[in-house]
Amino acid sequence: MERNEQKRGGAGPLFLGVDGGGTKTDFLLAGTDGAPVRRFRAGGSNVSTLGPERTADLFCALLAEHGAGLPPLSGAFLGLAGSMADGKGERLAAILRERLPGVPIEVGPDIRCVIEAAEADGGCVAAILGTGSCVYADDGRALHRYGGWGWLVGDPCSGYALGRGALRARLAFDDGVGPGGPLAEAVGRFLGRPAFDCLPSLQESDPSAIAALAPLVFDAEAAGDPVARDLLVRAAARIAALVRAARAAHPAAAAGPLVLGGGLCRRADRLGPLLAEALGPDGPRLAFPTRDPVFGAHRRAVRLFSTSSS
Repeated sequence: MERNEQKRGGAGPLFLGVDGGGTKTDFLLAGTDGAPVRRFRAGGSNVSTLGPERTADLFCALLAEHGAGLPPLSGAFLGLAGSMADGKGERLAAILRERLPGVPIEVGPDIRCVIEAAEADGGCVAAILGTGSCVYADDGRALHRYGGWGWLVGDPCSGYALGRGALRARLAFDDGVGPGGPLAEAVGRFLGRPAFDCLPSLQESDPSAIAALAPLVFDAEAAGDPVARDLLVRAAARIAALVRAARAAHPAAAAGPLVLGGGLCRRADRLGPLLAEALGPDGPRLAFPTRDPVFGAHRRAVRLFSTSSS
């Protein structure tokens, strides 16, 4: 558990918002005004990786631990990576409704949290750039997916893709077929031993282990490393191609901004200019939400299930 914030709850309705990705899961229990009553974090909750049953076990255990002494939930929205794969999100929602009778629950993709946090209610294109990546067109009625193929096939501009590129740069340097520089040096320090010797453990780990190298790419690019810059330029170009496809197919979404969320967006200082350049002068306005996505998840729960909301 990374963080646990607690405040005494009031007597009003209580809503749960959850923002879950491949690396971490953020929970917020709050009233209609969004002021946190309890906030806590756990590890990753990609439904496609954990499966609906294990994810439900995790959530119910955490709610039992951190929701003690609070009024019953009036509604919950869980925005989770992997929830659109093979009906796993619908299965998770069904399990949770059985275990939490009387609580209205919706499960959707984690990009919903980002869109809600940006209050982009009139339609937009949105990209989640975390351990994995995916682009969605939100036309005000439904989400339309572009990308999100998974780490094995390839998610462009994802933490895993950038981390894999950083690892390859170090392997090439160690084997004498690639240049040195800030990126290769930083990866070597991070690993603490020859990169080749780390491959078995990295290959047996979940994708977040390789995605943990992604911040080194941004730092090296800022230090002028050409290998790191090439990785980021190529990543921005690939995600921009998906954004253009989404905007072309969904005019209602194209009228809004490009909302960006996920762990890579912590480096908006480096990522933003590269994306803007890749999208060109006719590209959308970039919107990086100023609030954490979990507040967007809570906002959606209130909008869906509060009897006083309209």
